[in-house]
Amino acid sequence: MDMEEKKKKLEFLQKFFVKSFLISFILVIVSSILCIAMGDFQLAIVQKYFHADAKDLGMALILVFGIWKVLIIQFTLVPALAIFCIRKCCKCKCACEHE
Repeated sequence: MDMEEKKKKLEFLQKFFVKSFLISFILVIVSSILCIAMGDFQLAIVQKYFHADAKDLGMALILVFGIWKVLIIQFTLVPALAIFCIRKCCKCKCACEHE
């Protein structure tokens, strides 16, 4: 595999991870807005089926969204940044080799 193919693969991977991050981030925002908008409905369901109060629901939502946010950053943003750094390093290395 030559250098141009590697560069194209890195570019594709970077675009993939950035798009994945953006989609996941938008889903977190939409889910958060829906949780806020439908808070009373959620609380009624949780109280009816799980006999939990508002504090328990709030802590569960914070836990879920916190973990979701960490997973988004870990599995989409970090690889995108790593690939960005690799691509920059390849550009510098290729420029130095041609001189």
